[in-house]
Amino acid sequence: MKDPYLQENTGVLKNKLGISNYDELILAEKDITFSKLINAGHTLNTRFDVEYFKSIHKHIFEDIFDWAGEFRKVPIEKEEVVLPGLSLQYADPKDIPSKLKMALDKMNNTDWDSLSLEQKSSEFTKQLANLWLIHPFRDGNTRTTLTFATIFSREHGFPMDIGSLLNHLFRVTDENGKITRFSIRDKFVLAAIPEEYMPEPEHLTYLIHKSIVSGISKKIEHLQKTLNNSAPSTNANSKQDDLEK
Repeated sequence: MKDPYLQENTGVLKNKLGISNYDELILAEKDITFSKLINAGHTLNTRFDVEYFKSIHKHIFEDIFDWAGEFRKVPIEKEEVVLPGLSLQYADPKDIPSKLKMALDKMNNTDWDSLSLEQKSSEFTKQLANLWLIHPFRDGNTRTTLTFATIFSREHGFPMDIGSLLNHLFRVTDENGKITRFSIRDKFVLAAIPEEYMPEPEHLTYLIHKSIVSGISKKIEHLQKTLNNSAPSTNANSKQDDLEK
């Protein structure tokens, strides 16, 4: 089936930037989307439904793709390095809305407050992997899922540090091209493998847990600074005492 999202001569995704080289497009995406990833929680309303998920993708990629925020209309396969060379089975285009709604409903109906930090990390990883496996967009699914996860977790009392996750967004290779660190997308792949083929969610769980711990620590530090800044100074107290004498 012909992919309408690709440029015919280059096989690169059609884009608003007029870029026809794959590596150049990847670099441009990094530059343009980074700030969008960081400030998404400050610019979007928090309603954790299908339309909200679409709005996150649109926010991140609207400067790059005409179809930002729109579900893909073609089936996709991606050869995964960690499988190796095989593809996961992503949702058929006609099933995307219903599967996405089902995944989000489950997430919204989970009693997150009743879970310990370790349980939250494990359950959140499992549900995020299921959400990610739908792959509702032609490109940008991992970044959209991470942004959604960061906002959702913050609103439910276990804030994630998106900075620690973005550090793992891309693979790291040595001077010989050998992979020295796999990307967070690779870890999503391992977590999303069907049960019968023995998934490995522990790699993604580790990053999610680490991000939650960092996020909670930063929230505590912020609260402490706020309290310290709002506390009356010693000099102010002394002046007040002098006035009362």
